[in-house]
Amino acid sequence: MKKEERIKFIISHPEMSYGELAPHLGYKGAESVRDFCKNNKLPNKKNNSQSQRSGEDLATMITKVISKKRLSAVELADMFNVSPRRIFEAVEELKKKNIAVDNFNNGGLQLAVDIKPIEEPFRIQLSKHKEKEFPIGFVTDNHIGSKYERLDVLNALYDRFKSYGVETVYQGGNIIDGECRFNKFDIYAHGVDSQVKNLIEKYPVREGIKTYFITGDDHEGWFVQREHVNIGQMIEDEAKRNGRNDLIFIGHMERDIEYKQAKGSSIIRVIHAGGGSAYAVSYTSQKYVESLQGGEKPQIVLVGH
Repeated sequence: MKKEERIKFIISHPEMSYGELAPHLGYKGAESVRDFCKNNKLPNKKNNSQSQRSGEDLATMITKVISKKRLSAVELADMFNVSPRRIFEAVEELKKKNIAVDNFNNGGLQLAVDIKPIEEPFRIQLSKHKEKEFPIGFVTDNHIGSKYERLDVLNALYDRFKSYGVETVYQGGNIIDGECRFNKFDIYAHGVDSQVKNLIEKYPVREGIKTYFITGDDHEGWFVQREHVNIGQMIEDEAKRNGRNDLIFIGHMERDIEYKQAKGSSIIRVIHAGGGSAYAVSYTSQKYVESLQGGEKPQIVLVGH
């Protein structure tokens, strides 16, 4: 039996143990089948059977499988003995919980380790306003949750925004400090839920001011890479559940804001440079602007990191 045929047989018989599979696959014993599954990144049958016995829902079981291997909806349907439609419903349940799932048209489903930037600009219609000038605020890299955060400076800045009549603040990423092996002793809020809750409690609230924030591929991005969550959307959703409508997630790594006028428009670009993105840490803001083609240049670039 060829390797592809063995993989297909294993996936289509999730109820069979390693020992039961062995004679069908041409192996002498369970250990050979276990090694074959491990080498081909197939789900651990022991874990899968335990999950089914423990009463875990389908969405939770799917996350454990597609965290290790990309599988199509049909393969997942065969594995869990449900229809492909039920698989897609479970995936939608995951997305509602802000679990990031990549849906490849021809390559199947897999938990995402990155969030794709939003290409469509965030549009603001200036024609609805009588004002000719619009003061805006910009903050970045607040690292809330770090022992070294400066909430005193951040609150003083929002007081200044308020005094100048600012209603819109853009935030350039790293709004939280995140958690990884080399900063775990520098933070006081541990885990994604704790960091999000702490941010919502600590981030300045000023009447009439809304903060539109992006996320970076570091710090917030560590939770994306490890826990596979859309951390920015998670922050916004949790803020709303706690009565805060002033924290609005507009994208990962970068987002264009288009100020639409009666004749033409102006673009503000908010980016979080560096950390493995297309904009290397070594770039200065000047180098970044020089790298853009003439027709691509926004009127204003707000650079985080």
